Amino acid sequence: MSFRVLHVVSELAPWSQTGGLADVAAALPLAQSATGASAVATLSPLYRETALALQRANVALSEVATFKMPLATGLAACRILRSDATGGIRNYWLTCDALFDRVGLYGPTNGTAFDDNHVRFAALGQAALHMPALMGGTIDVLHGHDWQAGLALMLAKLHGGPAIRTTVLTIHNLAFRGLCTRAQYDALGLPAAAFNFHQCEFWGQASLLKAGIAFADAVTTVSPSYAEEILTPQFGEGLDGFLRFDAPRIVGIVNGIDEAAWDPRNGIGIAAAFSTSDLVGKAACRQRLTAQFAAPVPATDMVLGIVARMAEQKGFDLIADMVPQLAALGARLVVLGAGELAIEKRFRYLRDVFSHHVAVTIGFSPQAARDIYAGSDAFLMPSRFEPCGLGQMYAMRYGTVPIVHAVGGLRDTVEPVRAGHDHAGTGYVIHEATADALRHAVAAAKVRFSDKAAWTDLMVRGMQRDSSWRGPAAEYVTLYRSLLRR
Repeated sequence: MSFRVLHVVSELAPWSQTGGLADVAAALPLAQSATGASAVATLSPLYRETALALQRANVALSEVATFKMPLATGLAACRILRSDATGGIRNYWLTCDALFDRVGLYGPTNGTAFDDNHVRFAALGQAALHMPALMGGTIDVLHGHDWQAGLALMLAKLHGGPAIRTTVLTIHNLAFRGLCTRAQYDALGLPAAAFNFHQCEFWGQASLLKAGIAFADAVTTVSPSYAEEILTPQFGEGLDGFLRFDAPRIVGIVNGIDEAAWDPRNGIGIAAAFSTSDLVGKAACRQRLTAQFAAPVPATDMVLGIVARMAEQKGFDLIADMVPQLAALGARLVVLGAGELAIEKRFRYLRDVFSHHVAVTIGFSPQAARDIYAGSDAFLMPSRFEPCGLGQMYAMRYGTVPIVHAVGGLRDTVEPVRAGHDHAGTGYVIHEATADALRHAVAAAKVRFSDKAAWTDLMVRGMQRDSSWRGPAAEYVTLYRSLLRR
C-alpha cells in the first residue's frame, strides 16, 4: 500500500531551528520515503530567517497557491511556496509578511512568545487545507507535530473531507500546550461547541495542542516511556486525565537520528575523523574542544559536555550545584545553551568563579554543539523529564558516554552500566534528579575513565548502537497503514 504523507511542522532543519523538532522534521520524511510512501512532503512557515537561509543556499522557491487569512486589521495575503529537497521530498513554505516576517520563530527571545502565535499557526492550519490539490490528490496521512500543528488537525477533521483521509499528531513535548484565551479562540472562527473539557478547553483557556489531540485519529509520542509517563499527574502537565479518557490511541515511537550526518568516520564538522577501529581522531576532537580553557587539560581529567536549552527541565541546576566539586572529581565542564535568564546568569557566574574548570557559551551554534558531542568524554542529560532527547544519541555516535536521568527517551535509548557487568551498557543512568545522584554517576564514570581499556569498550558500544530512523520510520508506516485500513 503506497500513500501520500504531509508533515505539518513549525521548524525544519537546517532552515529554521530552536531544538530537536527541526532535526526530526528533516530526517523522518526522508526515512519514510524509503519505506513505501509514494510521496512525502513538509509544510512549514517561511520565517524571516528561513527565507534568508534559503536565499543564501540558492534554493529556488516557486509560488503554488495563495489564500487570505483574517486578522484583526483585515485580510492578510498568504502564499504557499515550494522547494525540492533531497530524496524526492518536497518542502512547502507558508509565507505571510504580517505573521512571519519578524525576528524570532516563536518570540523575540528564547524566553518570550509573540502575542499572535495562535493566529500565526492557525494560518499554518489553513494552509494545510490547500495541500491535497498541491500534492496531486488525496493526502492519506496528515501528520502534525506539537501544538503548532494542532489546528491543522482540527481543521482537517472539520473541513478537510475525503481529501485528507487520516491524521496523526506527534507530541514532542507536552509542556508546550499552545494556550490562548477564549476570546482569541473565538476570533479564529473555531466552533464554540468544541470549547469543552473533552476537546479544546484547558482551565478556561484554549489549548491548541489539546485540540490537535482531540481531533487526531492517532497520537504518538517520541518514545515509549514518555507515552506512559504523560498519563500520570507527574508528567501529564494537567492533561493526564484527558489523555487517559478522551485521547485517541497513543503510541510511543522513539526518535532516530540521521546517522550519515552524525558519522565520525566522515569527519564532517569535527577536528578529525575516527571510527570504532581507529579512535585516534577522537583525541583531536577533544583537544579542539578544550582549547577554550586557559590552560591545557590533562589527559587524566574527564571532559563533561552539555548542549541544551537552559531550563529547569534540563537539570541545569543539578549541574550547577556540582560545579564546585569538579576539581575533586577530576573533571572539566563545557556548556552550550541559552534560555531562562536566571540559569544563564548563574552559569556566567560559575564561568567567572571556576574558570579553570568550567567553559560556558550562552547561545547556540551548530558547530560548537558538534564540537561538544565529538570532543567530550561524557555527555550530561540529567533532565527532569525528556520526551526523547537527541543529544544522548549524537553523543554516543561520537564515542561520548551519556550520563542521563531515567526518564522518557533517555531510559529507552541508554542502556545502564551496571556493576559486575563489564561488557554491557552504553551509559550511566541516575534514578533521581538530584545533584548528589549526578555527582555519584560522574564519580563512577571517572573510575572507569581511568581504565582506558574499559572506557574504550564502553565508547565503542555506544558508537555501535543503531540510532537510525530505519526502525522508527517503519513503525510510523505500520501505524499509518493500520489507520488507513479502518
